[in-house]
Amino acid sequence: MSEELRLHRVGGVGSDVLLLHGFGADRMSWLANQYELSQVANVHACDLPAHGDQPALCGEVELSDIANAVIGGLESLRRSCVLVGHSLGGSIAVEVAARCPQLVSGLALLSPAGLGNGVDQDFLERFPDLSDRDPALAMLRRLVVRPRLIAPSVADRLLQHLAQPAIRPALRTIARKLVQVDVSLQPHLAAVVASSVPRLVIWGEQDGINQIHRAKLAEFGGQVVSLPETGHLPHIESSKAVNDALTNFLNIVGEKR
Repeated sequence: MSEELRLHRVGGVGSDVLLLHGFGADRMSWLANQYELSQVANVHACDLPAHGDQPALCGEVELSDIANAVIGGLESLRRSCVLVGHSLGGSIAVEVAARCPQLVSGLALLSPAGLGNGVDQDFLERFPDLSDRDPALAMLRRLVVRPRLIAPSVADRLLQHLAQPAIRPALRTIARKLVQVDVSLQPHLAAVVASSVPRLVIWGEQDGINQIHRAKLAEFGGQVVSLPETGHLPHIESSKAVNDALTNFLNIVGEKR
């Protein structure tokens, strides 16, 4: 079920960083962050399976299969990385860090699935079946506090992606796994908590898709940054604050290496 994951180097010097996007997004969702991060790190991004340019995996895909693809990509770098993961990408980052700690020098998680109050099931179930612009735009605007941040062209691009062969069924499968991630991720969260890996969690205080769960975050440990007037896309909605927090974190991780 493995599929080679292509890493795209953005640029920069310093510690290696891999950006892992959220469910239904792609590597382009980090455009507001890549330049700033490349000032302090060697930045890479990727499309997760069934997202962007990355083909869907065959069969009944588990989140561990996506983690396997990321592990393969990291192994191709031959050095450890700071993983920056949003939502789905955050849960994948946690699993990779738990299973292959030698590949991960730091974890920066944005609204990570598995650490909140649970990803909105209605959103997950309806997302793969979107077929018209207006419902797609309305769904995407649920992700943010300021709807104008999501232009109609974003919905058009999403619908083009969903129309590709094998994408809808693949996303339906991933969505089902995300509904269960609060349970399935627990062993990996425990392994990370027991480790010494540096960690940062960033969350929008008005996230309506995966609400902040402060007790879970306290148990997870590390630095927590909560952002007011911010929804489920903090790296887009509050990009400056996120870039500042990530830059500071990367500098700290770099000093420890």
